[in-house]
Amino acid sequence: MRIITNTLIASSLIGLVLGLNTVNAEDAKPAAPAATATTTAAPAAGTEAKPAGSDEIVAIVNGVDIKRDTLNTLMDMAKRSGAGDQVDEKTMLEDLVVTELARQEANKSGLAEREDVQEKLNNFKDKLVLNTWMQEKAAALNITDDEVKAAYDKATSQMSKSEYKARHILVKTKDEAKAVLDELKAGKDFADLAKAKSTDTSAQMGGDLGWFKTDSMVKPFAEAVAAMEPGQTSTEPVETQFGWHVIKLEEKRDVKLPELENMKPQLKRQIEQEKMMAYMKDLRAKADVKVLLKDEAKPAAAETPKEETKEAAPAAPAEPAKTQ
Repeated sequence: MRIITNTLIASSLIGLVLGLNTVNAEDAKPAAPAATATTTAAPAAGTEAKPAGSDEIVAIVNGVDIKRDTLNTLMDMAKRSGAGDQVDEKTMLEDLVVTELARQEANKSGLAEREDVQEKLNNFKDKLVLNTWMQEKAAALNITDDEVKAAYDKATSQMSKSEYKARHILVKTKDEAKAVLDELKAGKDFADLAKAKSTDTSAQMGGDLGWFKTDSMVKPFAEAVAAMEPGQTSTEPVETQFGWHVIKLEEKRDVKLPELENMKPQLKRQIEQEKMMAYMKDLRAKADVKVLLKDEAKPAAAETPKEETKEAAPAAPAEPAKTQ
């Protein structure tokens, strides 16, 4: 069972790595035969050299080299996935050999020339080129510190500056809510009334909602809480889509806003997206685009017969609309 388990784990990683190796080989030399897919080119001048031993040949399958670099990549992936202690190099290499044999047989089958496979290859190529272009275009955008600061100020201006701790009693009608308010005025305990009358899941906790920010609550409830002072109970019932609320605000505290440095990566991605959308919108405006899709919501105009000259017969009376 251990051998089978190891093989399954190894196989789940091999397809990805061999696929990436194939893509890299095709990018560098699209016409290269399968037998040279694993060949590693010498590093260009000024580029970082590979670690010693990465070009070591660990197996040869019908004349095709399997390099130490490929095996090491798979072993690293296994370790990161938490399966490193279940897969050894020999098991991984054996799967690489079998996978290479399968790939050679697939290449002999002529599938690469089949129309449906060619279509999938073209689609994959288009997506790869598009994704690479999008990534490189976004990475090349000039995003200034002022833009990041402006985005930070806008984001934090919309964040809650305070947190609230409150209880509530939720009932179905306004009259029920007013009756709860009357009982509170008569000296009844808020938590006891919540346990007895509230339809919310917080009833068993005496209506306790814990600490929350107003942006996590529905608008009427949030506005009512924000207008209250700690220790105060709402003087009028508050209606939301859930029913009618009687609210008691217990505590209020300031919230520390996130630091600019902590939000910078997120803000830069947001600005990148906005700039890319603006760029694409500009491309769309300048492009020669003819939309030929018919608007199915609008019925096509009836054509009048060209040669008919006689007066048309009166239309039959319309059938009355059916009543439900």
